[in-house]
Parts: sequence; structure tokens; C-alpha cells
Amino acid sequence: MQNPTDVSPITEYGDTAVLDGETSQRPGVLILLSSLIPGGAEKHAVSLANRLDTTRFRLTACSIKAADWRTTELDQSRVDALMSLEVRDKFSWRAVERLAREIDRQRIDIIVCVNGYPVLHALAASLRARRRVRLVEVFHTTRPATIKGQAHMLLNRLLFRHCDLLIYVSHAQRQYWRGRGLRARRDIVIQNGVDTAHFADRLTAAQREQVRAEFGFTPDDYVIGLCGFLRPEKAHDDLLHALHQLRQRGIPAKAMLIGDGPRRAHIEQLIAQLQLQHAVVITGYRPDVRPCVASCDVMTLTSHDETFSLAALESMALGKPLVMTRVGGAEEQVQHGVNGFLYEPADIEALASHLAALADPQQRRSMGEAARRSVHRTFTVERMMDAFTCELLSLDNFPA
Repeated sequence: MQNPTDVSPITEYGDTAVLDGETSQRPGVLILLSSLIPGGAEKHAVSLANRLDTTRFRLTACSIKAADWRTTELDQSRVDALMSLEVRDKFSWRAVERLAREIDRQRIDIIVCVNGYPVLHALAASLRARRRVRLVEVFHTTRPATIKGQAHMLLNRLLFRHCDLLIYVSHAQRQYWRGRGLRARRDIVIQNGVDTAHFADRLTAAQREQVRAEFGFTPDDYVIGLCGFLRPEKAHDDLLHALHQLRQRGIPAKAMLIGDGPRRAHIEQLIAQLQLQHAVVITGYRPDVRPCVASCDVMTLTSHDETFSLAALESMALGKPLVMTRVGGAEEQVQHGVNGFLYEPADIEALASHLAALADPQQRRSMGEAARRSVHRTFTVERMMDAFTCELLSLDNFPA
């Protein structure tokens, strides 16, 4: 392990790699994730690390599970240290002891836990450390989808009571959990935000045609997009069934499924069963989804379980009307009939009807522009970061 006063580039990914050992009054913030498996919560955490003001905070990023930080979009020049606790089981006292040592060595003042699992290690380590540490939980879950998830929430109810701050990402989420007895010392809502400069549609007409041609679509095709990991809760099947209905009604819609995942084989089988082979494309993993989203006419989010979708905000920022399930904070994102449509999960008829309405180019242009304006007005990453900065600085009366 390197000496804290050494100044060197980050090169050690299985251990701690310290960049800046200067004594500073800036509070030390450790962002603690379960793992680096791609997902909305992980993406949100990386966004925090990339945007927290380093003139006000010292930053450390840590994964409980084994992790290679080089696979993320984290700007490593901004962090003092990268850590991986290499936990293979549910809980590790060895990891707790190491985390406690690092809290003392790196002068950590605040641990920001991403979802429930990290709180267990963070709380145990804070009790072992010699420093006073504030615990912040950023919670991204609304309805646990499995019995295992429900069991975890029983533990979270106990753990979260020891957190100084519980941050929900939507008002609907906070209302849901408050009604079920979830408490911390204080809770607030900070809605997700996106980088509107990054998620701006800059494709020319020729570039859009080129992207469409790559996937076998023509300029005149009505293309419906869905951007998300191919997992059961994302309910890609619902879009395929709705697409089948549209085509039976004489609307020759097509679909672009942007992403990859464990459910791909099932989805490909369903595409064949519905005889949609010439109407549906699965793009596979795309490091940059913007060209694909921008080349679609409409975007959907068919999830049966969602809290406050970043993919939805990204699509809206790119000027796409959104047809979205009424789950989690969807009503905070989409104004039904203004910048998109909302429908109840698994209601294929409603999904198909809304997509049929958006087959009208004028309708989708109007709604798409309204979607773009709503993100620029309410859901910018700058607004999100201002809220996080104020809350973290207020935790222990650190100088602003």
C-alpha cells in the first residue's frame, strides 16, 4: 500500500491508490458501491464522483465486491483513492476492518452508500473507526421484485435508522417507503438529473439515415426504441406484443432494442414466435447509446419496476416523446399527453394505443420538444449536484 504522502497516478486497482495526501479542511467523502455491475444506481454514483466539487470535497471511491475501475466512466484524476474490498460473501469482517483503517487514514468524514447493501459494511466500519463519520444512503429501490429483496428490506429498516441522511430519488418513492416505516435521522428527495449538453441530438439528417441503415431501417420507417439492460423487470416482451398488435392494425412499426443482457435468448425466441424478425433489431451493448436513441422516432420504457429512470431522462433530453409505465416517479417525469404517455404496467392495449397515436410525425415532434424542454427546466445534472453539495456540506457544518 502506498504512503498517503506519495503523489503518483492511480495504478493499483485491487488496493488503495492515494493521489493527494495534503492536509485539508475539505471534508472527505467516500462513495461506497456494492459492485460495478452496470445499472442506474452505479451510473448515478459515477456521475456524483465525476461532478462533486473537488475544491470543496476530497473524494474516494470504493466497491465492496471485486472491481476494475478502469471499466467505468469514472474520471480517476478527481479521486484521491480507488478501493476494492474484494468481498465474496454477503458480509466480511476483514473488509470492515480494512474500511475502518481507510476511514482513519484518509480522514473520511462522510460515507455515501449507494443502495442498501453497502450500509451494512459502512455502519460496522464507522463503529470501528476512530473518526466520527456521517452516513448517507442514496436509495434507488421502490418495490423489491423478489422475496430475497423483500428480506433485505427488513434489514434495511434497521440499518437506515442509523443513517444521518436518507436520499430518495423521487417523491413517489419517499411516500411509498415512509408509509412502510422506513426511517433515517433525516430524509430528503433529490431527483436524478442528466447532462443536457451531452444528451443533445446533434445528428444531421444524413447521419440519422446512416445509423438507421446500419440496423436495416429506412428513413421513412416508424422506429420505436427501448434502451435498457435485457433483464426480466424491463419487460421487453410487452413492447414486442404491442408491436405485434400495431402491425396487425396496419401500422408498420419497427423496434430497436438498445442493449444486451441475460434475457436476450428469450427475447430473440419471442421475436421469432411473433414473426417480427424483419421488424425488430437488438443492437447489443453500445458504449454510447446517443446515436441509437437519436435515430428512433419514439422511446419506450416498459419496466414493471423502476424508481426514477435515467434512461427516460436521457431519451427526453434527446427530444424523444416517451411512452412509459406508471411506476415509481414516472408521473414526476412525464406529463401524460404533453411530453409523452403513461400507462399501467403490462397493459399491452394501452401501450399499443399510445404508440399508434405517436405514429403521427407532427404529434411526436410536438411531444418530443416538450420532453426536451422539461428536462432542461427540471432534471439537469447541475441542479442535482447543487442539491447534493448543499446537503453534504450541511451534514457537519463544514465551511461552504
